[in-house]
Amino acid sequence: MTRENLRATLRRWDDEWEGLAPPGRAVPAAWVLACRSLPEGAWVAEVPDLVRTDPDAILLGLLRLHRTGDQLAGFAVMAAMLSKAVRMALRDAEADLADYLAALWERVATYPVDSRPRRVAANLALDTLKTVKSALACRDTAVWQPAGADDPEPDAAAVLDAGLRLGLIDPVTRRTLDCVYVQGRSSRAAASELGTSSDTVRWRCSKGVRALRTHALDLAEELAG
Repeated sequence: MTRENLRATLRRWDDEWEGLAPPGRAVPAAWVLACRSLPEGAWVAEVPDLVRTDPDAILLGLLRLHRTGDQLAGFAVMAAMLSKAVRMALRDAEADLADYLAALWERVATYPVDSRPRRVAANLALDTLKTVKSALACRDTAVWQPAGADDPEPDAAAVLDAGLRLGLIDPVTRRTLDCVYVQGRSSRAAASELGTSSDTVRWRCSKGVRALRTHALDLAEELAG
């Protein structure tokens, strides 16, 4: 990725984080209870640095809070992991920081806190890297070619409709995939069309494509029937 792209993405992230964690905003009481190592009276903006004092305990607490609907806790994990995401993006000639942040957000939302309570930061980083590489591989393979489908190959819209009927993707993901894979829009153009961010478009495409490819045989049967 180019340094210009990285700086632009970092500026957008910094602006969003500053809006969520302005100086003086104290951590919620629920955070202190969930993350015993967080001192009372700490600012939200200080949490990414405080994570270093007891990373597993604080990250696990924030991840649990995020799973219950605390979006700010999820952003705090993102902020704590930002430097790792930047380093991975700098070493990647194909994906950029926005790709890594979108993948990281997905891993934050789905991290198995009960079964993987140790080395949480390292696990998140590795899972994020795997998600990005998987998404890149999927971009090189047409999403509308499920294994075993009868000739002629079904078009992309038919596959997306089948995935929707089977419950593999939801209506929002179906529309997102249609914008990118059927209409050929860029992530930025699709984001403008859908009223969301390009990072969210990338995340939905990555998750949706993986769901469709994982259930390729089910799709083939649905299309054949």
